[in-house]
Amino acid sequence: MKDFFVFILLCVALPVMAANEGVSDSVPTRERTLDQIEVVGEQMTMEGAQYRPVAVLTAEDIRLLPVQTVADLLQYLPGIDIRERGASGVQADLAMRGGTAKQVKVLLNGIDMTDPQTEHYTMDLPLDALLIERVEMLQGTNYAVDAFSGAVNIITKPSAFSLQPSAPMPQESKNASNTLFLGSLTAGEYGLIHPALAVRTQRGDWYLNASASYNRSSGYAANTDYRITNAYLQTGYRGLDIQLGAQMKDAGANAFYSVKYPNQFDATRTAFLTAAYDHQWQNGWAVRTNAYYRAHYDRFELFRDSMDADGLPAPAWYTPNRHWTHTAGLHAEAGWSNSWSKTTAGVELRDEYIRSSNMGVHNRLQLRYFAEQRFYWRGLSASLGASGVWNSQFGHDWSAGLNLAYQPIRDLHLYLNVNRAIRVPTFTDLYYQSATQMADSTARPERALQVELSAQYTHDHWYASVAGYYRWGRDIIDWIKPADPTVIQWRSTNNTRVDAAGAEATIGVQGYYWLQRLELSYAFCDVRANAGGMMSMYALDYLRHKATLRLEHRIYRGFGASWSLSFRQRQGEYTALDGTIQNYRPVFLLDGSLYWKNDRLKVSIDAHNMADQLYYDFSGVIQPRHWVTAGISFGI
Repeated sequence: MKDFFVFILLCVALPVMAANEGVSDSVPTRERTLDQIEVVGEQMTMEGAQYRPVAVLTAEDIRLLPVQTVADLLQYLPGIDIRERGASGVQADLAMRGGTAKQVKVLLNGIDMTDPQTEHYTMDLPLDALLIERVEMLQGTNYAVDAFSGAVNIITKPSAFSLQPSAPMPQESKNASNTLFLGSLTAGEYGLIHPALAVRTQRGDWYLNASASYNRSSGYAANTDYRITNAYLQTGYRGLDIQLGAQMKDAGANAFYSVKYPNQFDATRTAFLTAAYDHQWQNGWAVRTNAYYRAHYDRFELFRDSMDADGLPAPAWYTPNRHWTHTAGLHAEAGWSNSWSKTTAGVELRDEYIRSSNMGVHNRLQLRYFAEQRFYWRGLSASLGASGVWNSQFGHDWSAGLNLAYQPIRDLHLYLNVNRAIRVPTFTDLYYQSATQMADSTARPERALQVELSAQYTHDHWYASVAGYYRWGRDIIDWIKPADPTVIQWRSTNNTRVDAAGAEATIGVQGYYWLQRLELSYAFCDVRANAGGMMSMYALDYLRHKATLRLEHRIYRGFGASWSLSFRQRQGEYTALDGTIQNYRPVFLLDGSLYWKNDRLKVSIDAHNMADQLYYDFSGVIQPRHWVTAGISFGI
């Protein structure tokens, strides 16, 4: 199978590329991957402005790529490091620029979904790629709490979101009614079956988006089976938006946290309810508010069904872990703007609570107040903001940021960003105790200062970007242990200094009839810290090199293909399945999709890791050597 896909790649892609040389046509250029969109992390939204570049994946990208889950999709963004324990997003850690997964803020339609218990559950989102309209990614420190090394905003298909809530609508649009039914069915190796249904409807100012899906597999290795059920509802009227979501996930957790105990199991339940309201008056005043509640339950078994890998009863000292986490928040801000400036001030309150059979009962409250001033003058844009933070557990702290952008010519944007960020420890960092992990209840919040210079160029079908950054990190929390296979327990600690430096570059062409996209991206990162000869689980275990070549092209009369070849070199060490300590090896990963589609239907054959590479993202957790699937999707 892999030889077949490689043959198709060579025989089809190269002639198509050659045929497109120097060819342009009347096909309109769709939205570019790099867009001038600012993450206003302190307001927990992303909105259009020219302060820093944001990488964007659009609905058209999602439709062409061989993706089924949010984790699959994020792999295609430059500089992103998705570390998975299993497939289909069973457990996925999202990291950026040499940071840890704890240091990334994840937003769903601008609402904070970050899990306070552990970063391993932040990506427990009840969404499939079917209902995602776009993904916006800011890389780089922002002065919002926990947006330490970046932020990701996942936007569903909001029919009315493109409309200004307070703006007058054309008479013919007020009574317009549109309904779109979406569906997909994917089946493949290892007993994979994944049906999904969605509906998107709008009538005047009212809209509704809803989806449901089921994803299961018998597993690509022993104890890697899973079952995931998702349900999501979004509805709104003018400036009001309401979201409701739920997920049930059961997964064999083969060696997730220890090679010594491979028969692990993880069951999670997630539910959330959010409400947001935005309004803008014609005199320049605007308000933005939101409230949210998220509940998460986790049952972790070191011995699945109280049995070890040999089918023998678990030791007498063993009991499963159960964790109940509740997060609630309120956010309010007001602003006034004119043609050359915008002033914003606001406050947010966040409550985090956990009741755990392992960690006990803990509750903390966080209050944040902020102000920001923006200026616009010809080709220059500037944003200066600061915030104060009071946490009932850690006391007062502060963050601040300066973001400048200059457009010397029409197609070129230059950026300078300087931001100080903080991150409070997760409950796991502070309190988790087990045979394999020992937390430190005296852990302190992390702090970082980052400076970044970047440039972005777009012209007709071409786009390019380049960035360089340096991040000074202090009190970075990591889990460490001696490089000795007989020592299985990891301990959390504040590392006094962890600095990261790196560079990223992207160049691409898109929008031709035959050549829909050809893109090459590269990200380099170097993290410096004194680990004292200890193994690092997160802070010094990062992607040093990541290069990705994407090709999407038509073939003939509705037939097309999408290819991705990536090179990854991870820094650090891991414990292999045989218990030995190994250095991560460089790996080439080739994914591909052959499809036929029209305006309503798409039929595809997808293959992941076609080169049959053996690789690890975490100690002891081998990734699938190959995974071939077939799918059909429709929109009516």
